[in-house]
Amino acid sequence: MNEQLYKDIIDSLPYAFLVLDEELRIIQYNQSCEILLSRTKGEILGSCLPEVIPHRGLRSQARAVLQNGGTKLVELHLDIESPRILRATVTALSVASQSGSALCLVTLEDISQRAQLEEQLVQSEKLAGMGLLATSVAHELGNPLSIMSSTLQYIRDTLLDSGDRQLIEAIETVMDSVGQMHELLRSLSGFTGSQRPRFEPTDLRRVLSQMLTFIHKEAETREIKVLHQFDDGLPSCQVDSREIKQLFLNLLKNAIEAMPDGGELCVRMYLAESKDAVCVDISDTGHGVNDVELRSIFRPFYSTKPDGTGLGLSFCRRVVEEHGGEIKVKSELYKGSTFSVILPIRQLEVHD
Repeated sequence: MNEQLYKDIIDSLPYAFLVLDEELRIIQYNQSCEILLSRTKGEILGSCLPEVIPHRGLRSQARAVLQNGGTKLVELHLDIESPRILRATVTALSVASQSGSALCLVTLEDISQRAQLEEQLVQSEKLAGMGLLATSVAHELGNPLSIMSSTLQYIRDTLLDSGDRQLIEAIETVMDSVGQMHELLRSLSGFTGSQRPRFEPTDLRRVLSQMLTFIHKEAETREIKVLHQFDDGLPSCQVDSREIKQLFLNLLKNAIEAMPDGGELCVRMYLAESKDAVCVDISDTGHGVNDVELRSIFRPFYSTKPDGTGLGLSFCRRVVEEHGGEIKVKSELYKGSTFSVILPIRQLEVHD
């Protein structure tokens, strides 16, 4: 192959990469590497890996791959012009250098934006869970407090005729405390409750395409094939794009986690039969959910995962309901699950 053509192909690859010899010296790289690391050719080519990327974990994993082969993943937190998070994939190469020594390939991907979005998702889930908990507490304690307040008021009014001023003052003190507890519950519910959605015309195909790009690398690493089918001519929907992004990302990540041994993730977007809503189906070929779990899957703090928070799907349901939509799930053990999200094209009510 023509050497210039070979170089052009390498430089056009979307990810930065380095080729290392047994001494961890960089013997090849592409132009994306210069851009990502903000370094020149003279600073990269022939330099030792730690001089270019000073990260102990990456260095040790590169040595391990050169000695034992295989593939290693490393997440790097670096401060290059601005703080960045990089995902490095270190892979042994079957070819050897001219001297016969082993070689390895280091592929670098900037996942800063994805990590930030995932952090926002986690924060939103936490706030949603706190809001649901606060609402539940306010409801459960609010009714008894209202009864206590009414009863105390009745006792106070009855005692007014007796003229026992000391007892009346004691009852009024208790009533004040009950009122303060009511205010505290309202404040707690208001503090943890989510902000009202900000609806604006949004192209859901564009939003979902962005989320599929975010999960592409993770799906590829887990040997999951991602397929999508978006119908043409779909209208824009009045949604809060920030919340809808988090909704789709949550469902896509759940689908990936349901397929630890690989599989197929299918995403379909189409116009509802009623012509007034857009439907999105997200299907996996994972382990599925049994009927008992299916009945509780949207409940807050309920999770089928050992380390799950139980807030993800309850967050999804809250977002869909705030948009006047609907979320459904169908699942079959050992065959997979399908989550269907139905979002209205227009909001019928005026939201402040």
